[in-house]
Amino acid sequence: MSFNSYEFIFVFLPIVLVIFFTLPRKFALSWLILSSIFFYGFMDWRYVPLLLLSVCVNYFVGKMIESTSAKKLWLYSVIAFNFGVLCLFKCRGVLPPGISFYTFTQTAYIIDVYRNTVKSPSLLEYSGYVMFFPHITSGPITDSKKFLPAINEMFTPNYENIARGITLFVLGMFKKVCIADMIARDVNTMFMNAGILTFFEAWTAALSYSVQLYFDFSGYSDMALGLGLMLNMKLPENFASPYKSTSIIDFWRRWHMSLGAWIKNYLYIPLGGSREGDFRRTRNVILCMLFVGIWHGTGWTFALWGLAHGIMLAVNHQWRRLGVKIPGVLSWAVTFFCVVVLWVVFRAGSVSEAGKIITAMFDVRHAVLPYKLIDYVGFLEKYGISFAPVLLGNMGFVKNSAYVLAAISVAMLCPNTKQILERFRPSAVWVLVVVGLAVVSFVNFSGISDFLYFRF
Repeated sequence: MSFNSYEFIFVFLPIVLVIFFTLPRKFALSWLILSSIFFYGFMDWRYVPLLLLSVCVNYFVGKMIESTSAKKLWLYSVIAFNFGVLCLFKCRGVLPPGISFYTFTQTAYIIDVYRNTVKSPSLLEYSGYVMFFPHITSGPITDSKKFLPAINEMFTPNYENIARGITLFVLGMFKKVCIADMIARDVNTMFMNAGILTFFEAWTAALSYSVQLYFDFSGYSDMALGLGLMLNMKLPENFASPYKSTSIIDFWRRWHMSLGAWIKNYLYIPLGGSREGDFRRTRNVILCMLFVGIWHGTGWTFALWGLAHGIMLAVNHQWRRLGVKIPGVLSWAVTFFCVVVLWVVFRAGSVSEAGKIITAMFDVRHAVLPYKLIDYVGFLEKYGISFAPVLLGNMGFVKNSAYVLAAISVAMLCPNTKQILERFRPSAVWVLVVVGLAVVSFVNFSGISDFLYFRF
């Protein structure tokens, strides 16, 4: 059961909300936990025992850290357990739903208990924190210091929060269903034919995946935040218009923000951060980004993607030290170019496949457009561009390219969902807009697909 499914929207969610706000407080949290387990198990019941074991182990180790002098031994043991289980499944290539996210969530909690910045709650509250169904499968990664105290505010219905939550959920659903899923099939076709892509097709593949990944994952995050609001829980923001970034540093402050915060607080700073000179800061940045890459998958493509971003971040920091200013448009263009090229590495099934696509992206000798466009832009022949049948077909290529360019324009020129929600005021106009977007999304549910981050 996925957020973008009829059974979730019209059956599961209404039942959960109505019963949660009807039950007495002491039973409502138990109901929410049982509902979350059902939601998780609906995707694959085989991994429910693993989730429950992980929750119990981390909870009771947290209690031990608070009550024993052997704090480091318990801390290192449970971190080894958490990441050992995660690595085991990643190496097998078959991941239980959400394991990367609940591993990071619980590891952060354990470290906070060790640092004495959070007190261990009841088992019921801790289970609600980890298994909260809006974030269990793909985040955002939540901070126990903010989530646990907020549990007490969840139990009374807040109709403004519900209205805002529904609006945010529908905006995210529209992103996923009507933008990301619309180009998913073409992305798969192009990457499966990496060896025969021409110059324009390779760029179309790279830009298409950049659009698909952004609107798929940011759509999921918006839906998760919307669901949280319906239950009076404010989950952390995950995206802040990352394709508007004017540097790689800026990009990583805007992209997958909850992961970035986790890396900063629980890896970068413990490694020494920037406190011990430029060399160690550079080392720490590269190591952290390499870790981010490997967290996404065990293939060489993920490691290479993380390493490349780490090197670019290090270069970006050094460039800032020089104090050389670059025009904003040029800074944006260079940043977006680097991000798009590296998304090819992230998406490709192998380093070889990524190499073929990237090579085609820079091989202007094979610049081919659909032959039916010759009547409109035939003058381009004298500049070395030829006209011939293309992989997606004449109209398929044109339609895909136009759709992708429109989606990129939306990502870069329009306000993001947080900015839209800041202007939200319950009104008839808002109702019409939200209902319209929901209806358009429902009409396109025939092409339902899982969220991309389910696989990480």
